Amino acid sequence: MIDDLERVANFVSDTDHNWWPFLFLRPSPRERMSFGRIALLAILYGVLAGVVVDVLLRCTHPAASPWVFPLGTPIGFFLFYWATFAASWNRRAERMRLGARE
Repeated sequence: MIDDLERVANFVSDTDHNWWPFLFLRPSPRERMSFGRIALLAILYGVLAGVVVDVLLRCTHPAASPWVFPLGTPIGFFLFYWATFAASWNRRAERMRLGARE
């Protein structure tokens, strides 16, 4: 089951349009996804998503703090990326490093 989840996560991660506009940050399949790269992706995508959510929320709840989502969303994105896509990517990279066929 874990292998199936890894296969799906890596299929999603290998698609160019899922990295837009940060395709230059995608490592090669043999390269591990580092803590710094995961953090940078979480910040880039998370702040943008947090601002969008904040704007939508403030339209309906003007008293809401404008900092909660732009600052909190990257943390949530980091945890999600680290536990799913990065873990799958790194499992594959380790197998490739050891010479196993993909």
